[in-house]
Amino acid sequence: MMNVDLQDLTPLEIHVWRVPLIATVHEMATLSHCLSKGEEERLDRFSSHLARDRRCVAWGSLRFILARYLDCSPREIQIVREGLGRPEISYPNAAGLSFSLSHSEDFGLVAVSNNAVGVDIERVDPKIDAERVAERFFSPGESEKLRGLPRDEKTVAFFRLWVLKEAYLKAHGETVPAGLSKCEFVLDVDGPCLCGSDFEAMSNVCVLAEIPVAAGYVAALAGLQEKASISIFDL
Repeated sequence: MMNVDLQDLTPLEIHVWRVPLIATVHEMATLSHCLSKGEEERLDRFSSHLARDRRCVAWGSLRFILARYLDCSPREIQIVREGLGRPEISYPNAAGLSFSLSHSEDFGLVAVSNNAVGVDIERVDPKIDAERVAERFFSPGESEKLRGLPRDEKTVAFFRLWVLKEAYLKAHGETVPAGLSKCEFVLDVDGPCLCGSDFEAMSNVCVLAEIPVAAGYVAALAGLQEKASISIFDL
């Protein structure tokens, strides 16, 4: 793990951790001891060893990271979620610390901030019918722009929009896919831009960033604040 003073996370900083979900037997054993009893029970429901191992690494890494900020044991952290809303830390006192976890196949991301934050990572699937899915879930403006793109750009653009939308919805504590058409993004040359939202007026105040990840993956971050310095670490 990188040598960084995690206790100095300020309201103008967002930390993003890139987490490979392939672990050694020793690492798996260490991370499994970070899990809560409820998470251990959820793992037992997976019939696939690969899916179970990936989630063990993702959940254990989240707790390992949060414990560094909270100065506590990973296992004693209590995470609650009201309905389908954004998960929050109920114990110990997190003093407003917000987090977001996303994982897709072999990679995961954890974002940590003192403001509401959301992160999403997806493996780009070349077999997806990008136009059809966009027509169903995206805004009319986004669908129209996708239709106008060359075929070799369309699929990647679709997934770039998808992760931006998911990250934004996670920051708001909103659900996917119901909220996907309620926010609209533009993939500008200077970076992604939110150009429309059905959420509260303050929803236009947000930090957006595409996070560099492994080849074949795309990822994005959304923080509900006016500006932020984004630092990226590898676990």
